[in-house]
Amino acid sequence: VLLANKLVRDQVTDALVVLDGMLSRGCPPDVVTYNILLEATCKGSGYRQAMELIDLMRAEGCTPTNVTYNVIMDGMCREGDVDGARELLNTLPSHGCTPNTVNYNTILKGLRTAGRWADVEELIDEMFRENCPPSEATLSVVISSLCQQQGLLQQAIRLLEKMSKHECTANIATYNAVISALCEQGLVANALELLVKMESHGCKPKTTTYNILVKALCSGDRWEDAEELMPKMSQTDQLPDISPFNTLIGILCQKGLTLKAIEVFKQMPKKGCYPDSVTYSTLIDGLAKTGNMEQSFELLNEMGNKGFNSEVKYELLAEFLDEEDKVEEAIQVVHKLQDTGISPHAVLYNTILLGLCRNGKTDHAIDIFADMVSDGCMPNESTYVILIDGLAHEGYMKEARELLSKLSSRDVVIDNLTNSDASLSDQNIHTS
Repeated sequence: VLLANKLVRDQVTDALVVLDGMLSRGCPPDVVTYNILLEATCKGSGYRQAMELIDLMRAEGCTPTNVTYNVIMDGMCREGDVDGARELLNTLPSHGCTPNTVNYNTILKGLRTAGRWADVEELIDEMFRENCPPSEATLSVVISSLCQQQGLLQQAIRLLEKMSKHECTANIATYNAVISALCEQGLVANALELLVKMESHGCKPKTTTYNILVKALCSGDRWEDAEELMPKMSQTDQLPDISPFNTLIGILCQKGLTLKAIEVFKQMPKKGCYPDSVTYSTLIDGLAKTGNMEQSFELLNEMGNKGFNSEVKYELLAEFLDEEDKVEEAIQVVHKLQDTGISPHAVLYNTILLGLCRNGKTDHAIDIFADMVSDGCMPNESTYVILIDGLAHEGYMKEARELLSKLSSRDVVIDNLTNSDASLSDQNIHTS
């Protein structure tokens, strides 16, 4: 106990004194105690002093174990003497110890830290030959590290193939690392081949795998191939995931290919996936930027009716309503929706109101507001804020205050409206 307490406080010298006392009293420590002391000595004084302890250990009739030698090898690797650790590993049989996976992993870690990747591969080959194969986790770390190094992708692929040869199944993280590295180097065809292989080896692709491939295919303008991956994804045992669809739609919109993006959008429900707020937001942005305001407004309305937060989007779309014909186009969308039995959502009206108010046409906005109410669409907080700000911006402070007062009397004053009241009190009244 005294020895352990000394080591906990990093008092290695004092611990060695206690050890001498134990030996002089004929109470030699066991191998576990020696191992603890060796580890502390390696960290505090270096592995060379720890090696002297091993000689003492043997002299006192305590036989070192694999754990004992592993402590020394780990200390050697941490001090940069990986070759010395490798030599010690080779001499373990002469000391009555058969190298195990832990011993090999210690050397592997030292070689990886030193960036000696050729030696890493050589040692892994030895592990397979000696029937002491590295674990799936170890190989995953090695292969993922190789994928991050310049010019070592082929070595990573060789190790992956060796895993299959020795019936060691790579995990999804390992395959994803190699697939991602292949895609980054433009070897998308090889990545797709690896996708097929991983399935045949019993490793099922996940959403992250498909995302990597979809992005790579889209970057190479291979839209059809990207779309073909979607059915394969839905055939897996996992639940359909929206992420690859959003990735594909996002890249298509960035390229200005909004018609293709709409096609993917329409295919989603058939593949068991339903658009979320990201899907709608991406399409609305893409359509607006390519001038397709009608579809953009329709999707905004659909987004609102489905309960997604569309507040940010209406502010963005309002920026496009800087021309009379654009405003009229938005109003026509309202009428078109009504004709087809679809209720225009408040967010669509708010877009029109904000566009008009920003362009100094608050009087027109008031007319649209009246239509909104008469059509049975309930205004929300944003509606009132837009109108009050619009009136105030054009100098109609009296009317703005009257509207705010009416809202107050009806108990619909909310934080943003209260802020508008504070803003109005700081400005001069302009009567119409």
